Amino acid sequence: MACAGARESGRQGSRAAQRPAPTVSTVGPELQPDAETVGQVQLYRGDDERQWPILLLGGRERLTLRFDLLTDRGRPLSVYFYHADHAWRRDLMPIEYLEAFARDDLTDYAPSEHTAIPYQHYVYRFPNDNIRFRLSGNYILRVTEQGQEEAVLFERPFFVVEGRTRVEVSPANFPGAQAFPSVQLMARFRPPDELAGAVFDYVVCFARNGAFEAMRCSRRALLDEQPVLSFLLEEPFPPEPADYLLDLSVLRPGGQIERVERSAVPPEVWLAPDYVRFGGSDTDPLLAGQSVIGGVVRDAPGDPHRTAEYVRVHFRLEPERPWRQPLWLVGSFSGWLRRPSYRMRWNPDRRRYEGEALVKQGWHAYRYVLDGVRSVRANAGALPRSENIYTAFVYYRDASRGSDRLLGIGNQTGQ
Repeated sequence: MACAGARESGRQGSRAAQRPAPTVSTVGPELQPDAETVGQVQLYRGDDERQWPILLLGGRERLTLRFDLLTDRGRPLSVYFYHADHAWRRDLMPIEYLEAFARDDLTDYAPSEHTAIPYQHYVYRFPNDNIRFRLSGNYILRVTEQGQEEAVLFERPFFVVEGRTRVEVSPANFPGAQAFPSVQLMARFRPPDELAGAVFDYVVCFARNGAFEAMRCSRRALLDEQPVLSFLLEEPFPPEPADYLLDLSVLRPGGQIERVERSAVPPEVWLAPDYVRFGGSDTDPLLAGQSVIGGVVRDAPGDPHRTAEYVRVHFRLEPERPWRQPLWLVGSFSGWLRRPSYRMRWNPDRRRYEGEALVKQGWHAYRYVLDGVRSVRANAGALPRSENIYTAFVYYRDASRGSDRLLGIGNQTGQ
């Protein structure tokens, strides 16, 4: 392990951090792509796989990182941490946001048991004796080969919040050009007394259903209720259909699973076709961006994290007509990242898109996108999801720290 001041900050440790931030309506972390040997990655609070990776600064709870390497043998790895501002620009040096050490070693791993494809399952929990945070804000963890910061296996975002202020979130329908209304959000909070006068040093960012890769931010404070501040999101969230639910809790035909070939290596599953305007999973569990493995897999004995199979899943999407842009499959099973192998292929004979993905048994959410973010079902005017979770993040630009502190987070369920 390296001391917190012994290496350069994330500004030099990441190519993504060196790119200028684009002028766009959404902000999100620019992550290094997953290595080909990386399987399922989960990052959540405590022991509940559905909980978002949000940590209270100085609290007792920890975040749990679970991931698989699709290899025959395990090996020790390293994990590094980077602080970022509200727009996910990596900043500061490790000694400014970490206590004790700048990295930790991952030595808790075990092989899978009786699976067609062997894999190594890793578990890591933090904060711990080696990794403690001294500053709130946005964070990115990076898992690498042991002691090699640039030998990246994957990166994932998380949050450390101070909990200094209570945040109220109010969603309201906003009529627009679409067939269904957009949702305009307002966040209200009372700043801590020592920060009450700095009304122009706040920014509030909003996310829907845990889509932290596409947050929308507002800098305009409404001052008519001082000392309470209100921030209105000027760019409403457009109507968005429900993500598709992939249920691999049991490998047998039924529901969306049309066919199973368990004797294949890996086992193969063919799903019923998805339709741009129809289907979806509005009544299915709202996973809010997370995958669930341990609590739902029913046909893998022992610990499902180590006994669940990796399955080659065949996806099919039937559109009204083909698109000129490339079509991609993204999901919680890939951290919502586009992988080269997840590009869908147009089958002119069957007039549909087809593709495959290697997915671990469990519950996963997925969608089809044209530009990396925009769902094709949203483009087609499909029925939007009736229940959504809206989250507001209140950031304060602390000049003494040279970065943004995350003072509070609020949630509200709405249309």
